[in-house]
Amino acid sequence: MLPQNVIDEVLNRADIVDVISSYINVIKKGRNYTAICPFHDDKNPSMMISKDKQIFKCFVCGTGGNAITFIQKFENISYDDAVRKLAELVGYTNDALIKDKRSAKIDEENERLYNTLADLTSFYQMSLLAKEGEEGRNYLKDRNIKDDVIKHFNIGYCPNNPNLSIQYLSAKNHSLKDIETVGVAGHSNGQYIDKNFGRVIFPLKDINGRVIGYSARRIKNSDEAKYVNTQETVLFQKGNIIYNYHEAKKTSRLDGYCYVLEGFMDVIALYRAGIKSAVALMGTALTNNQVSLLKRLNVEIRLCLDSDNPGQMATLKAIEMFDKAGIKYRIVRRSTGPKDADEILEKFGDDKLIKWLNILIDKVQFALNYFSSTNSLATIDERKKFIIDFLPFLKNVNNELELEDYIVNIAKLTKFDRKIIANTLERYKKHRDDAITTSFVDIHPERKILRRLQLTEKAFVYQMLNSKDAINFYNDKNVPFTDEIFAKLASYLVDYNRNHEALNLSEIISAISQSDDELKDKIIAEVTDLSLEKRYPICSIELLNEYLQIINEERAKEYDRFIFEKSSEGKSEKEKLQILLEHNRKKNERLNKVKKGEN
Repeated sequence: MLPQNVIDEVLNRADIVDVISSYINVIKKGRNYTAICPFHDDKNPSMMISKDKQIFKCFVCGTGGNAITFIQKFENISYDDAVRKLAELVGYTNDALIKDKRSAKIDEENERLYNTLADLTSFYQMSLLAKEGEEGRNYLKDRNIKDDVIKHFNIGYCPNNPNLSIQYLSAKNHSLKDIETVGVAGHSNGQYIDKNFGRVIFPLKDINGRVIGYSARRIKNSDEAKYVNTQETVLFQKGNIIYNYHEAKKTSRLDGYCYVLEGFMDVIALYRAGIKSAVALMGTALTNNQVSLLKRLNVEIRLCLDSDNPGQMATLKAIEMFDKAGIKYRIVRRSTGPKDADEILEKFGDDKLIKWLNILIDKVQFALNYFSSTNSLATIDERKKFIIDFLPFLKNVNNELELEDYIVNIAKLTKFDRKIIANTLERYKKHRDDAITTSFVDIHPERKILRRLQLTEKAFVYQMLNSKDAINFYNDKNVPFTDEIFAKLASYLVDYNRNHEALNLSEIISAISQSDDELKDKIIAEVTDLSLEKRYPICSIELLNEYLQIINEERAKEYDRFIFEKSSEGKSEKEKLQILLEHNRKKNERLNKVKKGEN
């Protein structure tokens, strides 16, 4: 990690307008500048660049930051490399920016590991073709995986003798330490063995096509796991790879699309059916790094995760992440039979698979299908919940005919009048949570509490971003934030305040960017949002005390509600009424004591 003082010096020498102008076209508009946002499919200039604050902010996809984070996101490089790139742009040199000998040594060590895996992959391929590979060949034959597919995906076989691959690699001068480091070797009876023995081998590659690990498939019925994946190593981290990405990035730009599937066997199924632009997530939850890789393809993503409930829930999560990243996508309609592409190909053949893959729907239709199939809609509460869950998907539907069709279908499903649904949607677009509490006040009454609490915490953080007095007040009074984003941002500001005489927004963003916090992108988005706010009053001790009082009041209300719900569980309606009356009596007593100044 680069020294913070060097990073700050690079930032202070840079002008964010000049930096962004070197990448995209920038237009002056008043005191600020605007540009077409490169981080989503932008049609009108939605990115604002502030010369005064040295930040950028997209008001559509929410991406924001300073000059370093812009370079990092645009070029998809590490934070330190983005600092070095910015230093080059501004003509700043410092010995600390030169990659040290340790980095060179790491590169050399990694190269050895890549070579170890390349030789091991060759061994597995040769073993499949040899006498020892008969069982592996029979398995692949039974799965209708032919020689051209085997060759394209470098599929191999690890012999039942667990020592052969270790002996082969040792003979090629690979050290036992390197063989163990790549995640293949294990210990048994005092010697190294290949943990993949007796299995068909599917190599896993990085974005440049280099083997970094394996998925080994058992071929005999047993209690062992069906697939064994390489453990995480310095080269292989599941959250950073996408199966077949190195091939799909070549073909998808010609095809104009790329299918995203759950497992590598689904990718192989599509390849067998003649579709080459396909990748897989390896059955893991979608990560921000993977989303960034998919965005770099700059084509329509066709989301095709399994049709079982976990797969559909994963699709909902992917929709949220794709929307935030500004990725163009459609969804393959859920299969009513087999759960994935591999099963469809095996049971019904190429034509059926290709036909299914071309039944594409948008996120609203997907959500309508999903929520209607996972909610019984038998009670009024279930029907209300259905509408609450569905509102976020309707808010950005701009075509009036499409919107009317969705509302009519929802009205049929829920038995609510379409006008009520349409009015609820309009209120939701303007006030979000208030629309829900206005229309369905009996469902989540706590949302009003949470909304007032979050708005107050947001106002408090705004003051902290603009006043050291607010930071000191927060720290001295130990203000109890509920919202995770605001709490973490406040913590960053307290830390920054300890070591700096003045608040520098760009440096604060830089400090957050270098953390390992999974929420750092959301925190930076909140920083850039608040930095552009103009509606809040000037900071004062009276104002901060008022915020603190509201936060304490709303947290107390939330606690009271929780206690009441817990004490009412399993009680009759009459008993609940008595508990409510007693609960309110005690609450009023506490309030009266507070007013009289009693403890």
